Amino acid sequence: MVENPNQETGRVVIVTGDKGGVGKSTLARGLLHLYINKKLKYLAYDSDHRNAQLYRHYNSVEPGVKLLDIFTRGGADDLLIDLDSERPPLALVDLPAQSGAFFEEFEKDLGVFDAVKELGYRVTMVSVLSRVKDSVNILRVLYEYCGDRVDYVVVKNLFHGDADKFERYQDSETRTKLLEAGAMEILMPDLFFKPYDYIDEKNLPFSAVLESKEANIVIKSRVAAWLKEFEQNVLVASQLLGLENHAAASQAA
Repeated sequence: MVENPNQETGRVVIVTGDKGGVGKSTLARGLLHLYINKKLKYLAYDSDHRNAQLYRHYNSVEPGVKLLDIFTRGGADDLLIDLDSERPPLALVDLPAQSGAFFEEFEKDLGVFDAVKELGYRVTMVSVLSRVKDSVNILRVLYEYCGDRVDYVVVKNLFHGDADKFERYQDSETRTKLLEAGAMEILMPDLFFKPYDYIDEKNLPFSAVLESKEANIVIKSRVAAWLKEFEQNVLVASQLLGLENHAAASQAA
């Protein structure tokens, strides 16, 4: 339990992206795998109803994944209600692609940032990038709206090219402002399409692939290697992603 409601000891991690296919839900699934693997206490939410990957792959793993509707007024109220009643040290929210305007309306309607701060949480906005111009534009709009009320993690998805190929982001004024504001940058490794397609077809969490009797050794090896590299990269921003200082809180809650 958060004893001092004004002290930010919890973390709400909100994952965003510019369009479908950018890798947003893959990043969210990878984070949830780490939370589970590290035995952290968390709540998870999927508001991407058109392609609810987080729900589809992880609802079978306790405590499950809740569906939120940020497009309908009142549809996502459960997020604040759950945080207030359960006080988990960590919450993960997967937003729909290109939902920035709807998220702003949802945030303004509920006063989400102020409300979670009162409950003892700090928000991290995780923005998954591709190499297209829209990635930078949507990131700029996100920063203009959220300002210093949140922390930022920017993710280069290497499925879209090598790290040095994200020139639009690298050379942008938005990147300069974000880094000055304390943003962290991480790389998401590219998962080969065959194991990715296998996971997608079977609706499996990553850990289930490693334990599956149906998956062949190549699929298991590629997934294991991807998870190892993913964790190494993510730990660069461990505090902002809820991977630090929550183990003790999870055990005590």
